[in-house]
Amino acid sequence: MTEKEAKYKWRRGRTLGKGSYGFVSLAFTNTDDTPSPTIPSLIAVKSCRLNNSRSLRNERKFLRIFEDCPQIIRCFGFKVTCKDGLYLYNLELEYASAGSLADRIHERGGLPEFQVKKYTKNVVLGLSLIHKKGIIHCDIKPHNILLTTDEVAKIADFGLSITLQQINSGDEVGLRGTKRYMAPEALLKEEYSPGFDIWSLGCTVYEMITGKPLWESSDIMLNRNKYEEPDIKNPKLSTEAKDFLNNCLVRNPSARWSADMLLNHSFLKSAEDVQPPDAKKRQCADMSLICKKRAKTTFTTQPHIPDLVIQVDSDSTDGN
Repeated sequence: MTEKEAKYKWRRGRTLGKGSYGFVSLAFTNTDDTPSPTIPSLIAVKSCRLNNSRSLRNERKFLRIFEDCPQIIRCFGFKVTCKDGLYLYNLELEYASAGSLADRIHERGGLPEFQVKKYTKNVVLGLSLIHKKGIIHCDIKPHNILLTTDEVAKIADFGLSITLQQINSGDEVGLRGTKRYMAPEALLKEEYSPGFDIWSLGCTVYEMITGKPLWESSDIMLNRNKYEEPDIKNPKLSTEAKDFLNNCLVRNPSARWSADMLLNHSFLKSAEDVQPPDAKKRQCADMSLICKKRAKTTFTTQPHIPDLVIQVDSDSTDGN
C-alpha cells in the first residue's frame, strides 16, 4: 500500500546539521492552519534530493514499525517539497533539543557511570525490540543516540538498517555502518547479525564512560579492530562496567550477549527510572508492536562523521 504524505503544514527554520545524506532543519508546525493534536509544535525535518532519497525512504519504512517505542525516535510522516525547481524528500521527526550522546561526551569528556547506565538501558531496550522484529540497525554510535529534555536516550537514523530476511535471502548488503563502531566480522567478511549492534553498543558505552573512542579512526587502528582484542583497560571503568563490555566486545558474534541478556546484567539491573515499553500491543504495518503512551518529546541529529561507510544504491545519483 502506497503511503500518503503528511497533511499538516510546517515552516522550515534554522539548519541543525548537514551530512552526506542531506541536511536537517528545525521546523515549526504551528502555522496558520489548525494545529494537529498529535504533532508537536517543533519537529526536525531531515531532507535530501528526491532522486537520491532511498536511504530516507528506508529509514521511514523502519521507523513506522517502531513508532510507539519510547526508546526509538518517532517519525510523523514525510513530505515532498519543491523550491526553485529543486525537489526534496523530507522526513518529519521528533526534535530532541538535548542533543546527541556525541554532544554530551564532547562537552563533558565522559559521563558519570550512573548516567551511562540509564542511557545504556534505554538503548538496550530499543535494541531488544529492533532485534525481535528481525532488524539490524547497523549504525549504533553516540551521534545516533539522541536525548530528550527528560533525559531519555533514543535510537535514531535507520538509513543503513537491514532485515534478517534480506541477509538470509542472499541480498547484497555491502559494507555499512561507521568503521570505528563496526564489528570485526563486518569489516572482514561483510557479515551482519544482531550481534553487530551489540558490538557497536559496547564501543558506545566505552566512549560514554571514558570520553574517548575505543578505536581511533586512522586506517592502522581500524585494521587492528579486525584482528585484535579491544583494550578496555581504563581507570574510569568499574569492575561491573568492564564485565558488561566484555560481554559486548566478543570477537565471535555468536558468543556475544543478546540485548535481552544484557538487560539482566548487573550493570543495567541497577539503572533507575528506566521502564520498558508497555506490555500492551497493537497492530502497526501488519506487525504487533510493544507500545507506550508518551508525552511529546524532542529530536535533533548530528552530521555523520567522516569515517561513515555509505551504501550507495545503483539506481541513485549523487546529488552533489
